Amino acid sequence: MLSSSSILLGLALSPLGAAVVMTLRQGTRAAALAGLVPASAAAVGFGAPGLAPLILFVLGGGALTRLGRTTKEAAGAAEPGEGRRGVVNVAAKLGLPAMLGLAAAAVHAGGGANGSTDGARIAVAFAAALAAAFADTAATEIGPLARGAAYRVGGGGIRRVPHGTPGAVSMAGVVAALAAGASIGIVSGSVGLVTPRGGVIAATCGVVAALAESVAATTGWGRRLGHHGRNAALSATAVALSFGWTSHGA
Repeated sequence: MLSSSSILLGLALSPLGAAVVMTLRQGTRAAALAGLVPASAAAVGFGAPGLAPLILFVLGGGALTRLGRTTKEAAGAAEPGEGRRGVVNVAAKLGLPAMLGLAAAAVHAGGGANGSTDGARIAVAFAAALAAAFADTAATEIGPLARGAAYRVGGGGIRRVPHGTPGAVSMAGVVAALAAGASIGIVSGSVGLVTPRGGVIAATCGVVAALAESVAATTGWGRRLGHHGRNAALSATAVALSFGWTSHGA
């Protein structure tokens, strides 16, 4: 059962995370303040353990964005605004995890015979959404730094494209996505947010969703969704895969 002390600790740590984001200039002030919403939701839904994968994604993603920025700029693959995230970025990649945190809080408050099982499934889905977001970021940021070509899968088959092209993937990017997704699963399991099996499920669903997003970026609806829309869809895909996998237990 989720303890009140764990929730209070998580709520106390949330503002510190926002302060770190602003200090490191990984996000705008508005984005850092907006980030308090998913952080607080994670705290009330999962306690302090819920912040561990969230922090890994936010700070790890920010660090990867700034890594080798000169090289990325030369390749035309650098994030705009010196890589600082805005409110829209927060909403696109952390909006669904925030809702899952609130859903978990509602499940815990309601109790019931299936409360523990439902809470565990929501926790795995939460970790899966973050694994997808981190895998996508890692693939995007590491790919341009490694030697090797990038390719895009579309209606015309597989084509070689410049790094930074929507939907482009490289071998280094795929490896980075696997590592990032696995790191979220490992951290989530190590802090007790999910079971070891739940960590594997979250990591797998996250990486699969991230790779699927690359393919979707070349489709008509993917282009219509735009960058932020695809990021939101990425999280939704990971969550859907997770719930499907854990339908018989997390």
